[in-house]
Amino acid sequence: MNIKNTLCTHTYKLQIIIFAVAIMGLSAIPIGNYFRSQAHDHMKDYGRWYEIGQIALHHGDIYQKGGDEMFHFMYPPPAAFCFALLSACGLLPFIGTLVLVNSAAWVASVLLSVYIATGKALRQHPLLYLIPTACCAPYVWDIYLLGQPNLLLLACMLGAFTCLHVKKEWWAGALIAAAVSIKAFPILSIAYFVYRRHWKATLSTFAFLIFFLVLLPAPLRGFQRNLQDLMTWSEGMVFHYDADSIAQRPSRGYSGKNQSLIAVANRLLRPVDAFRSKDNPRYINIANLDFTYVNLIIAVIGLSLCSFYIASMPRYTQRTEYSNSIEYAMLLLLILIFTPLSFTYFYVWLLCPLTVALNIRLTSPNPSRTRTITSLWLIACLLLLGLTLPAPGFDIFKAMGNTFWACVLLLAGLGWKLRQLRAAPAHEETVK
Repeated sequence: MNIKNTLCTHTYKLQIIIFAVAIMGLSAIPIGNYFRSQAHDHMKDYGRWYEIGQIALHHGDIYQKGGDEMFHFMYPPPAAFCFALLSACGLLPFIGTLVLVNSAAWVASVLLSVYIATGKALRQHPLLYLIPTACCAPYVWDIYLLGQPNLLLLACMLGAFTCLHVKKEWWAGALIAAAVSIKAFPILSIAYFVYRRHWKATLSTFAFLIFFLVLLPAPLRGFQRNLQDLMTWSEGMVFHYDADSIAQRPSRGYSGKNQSLIAVANRLLRPVDAFRSKDNPRYINIANLDFTYVNLIIAVIGLSLCSFYIASMPRYTQRTEYSNSIEYAMLLLLILIFTPLSFTYFYVWLLCPLTVALNIRLTSPNPSRTRTITSLWLIACLLLLGLTLPAPGFDIFKAMGNTFWACVLLLAGLGWKLRQLRAAPAHEETVK
């Protein structure tokens, strides 16, 4: 036993060292790009966010359009407010702060994913830290390289789930509202709060949304100016969807980079350019339907996935912390599937569902039919995700929605496990 404990201790220490080296290596990329060249093509979105922060700081128009009639900035007004405060210190501190925030969010997301899956954040099976983190490493790379906030959004979501676990519903709502004020799509979690009758969390989310969206930017932008910003952003981003464009993404919205249900269905069911090639458009559609009928199919599929989720959930009296972890993982997957724009780096959110799925595999009886099926299911999900690799000829798999289908398969397996728990509830303390 002592030898086993010693090996486990050395394994944990080795993982911590590898993780720390990975954080330092990824953090060095945007910092290095700053010193190499201050041109925007090298600084990616960091340079754009800094410019938006400066514009907001000096009371300019944060939603101005370029020659392509697209917003230069596509996030809600509170994000511009935060960028304004950070940009006051200069470009290098601005980049450094965003990198530190992403690093802290990555650590928190890994630990919270393990906590949600097992009930403890530390000293769990080493594979729970290693495999999901390794699978999501390409998405983390994109986030550090580009300066995107999706790791922070994941940390907020997992923090909200943890708050639900410890009966701090007001804090759960505050974290969801904070995520929505950065990017809108986490608002879909409200439906789960309502269905599970987390009324305090629901009320808290709306209350903090009013604070973040309406009141927080007002001291810098002015109350009326901020309301106008909010209306402009809502009309251009939230409510803009037609046959040619999703939100402010007329070229990328229907390209293979977008793995959402909306984008995949449009690529497969009507002729849209799947590879963003103006000179030589390429199509992968297997049907040629009208835009209206495509949307009807999307609605039917969306309702079917939601119905499957609800049908898989145990009754209130059957809920356990184990079943809750699967519910949370499925909720993250549904949000990824339903958000209209779901680009590559969005799928860092798979960190939690993969951790929960792997925990199901590790805790299954050995040998057993369930363990075998779970192993095959996990392997199939990882193989589908692997088709995203930037290898010659693999772009066709991305255009066909390999990541989307991996999420659907992962969702199906988790739902199957929940239905098993409904049929034979685990001997755990029921959630009251």
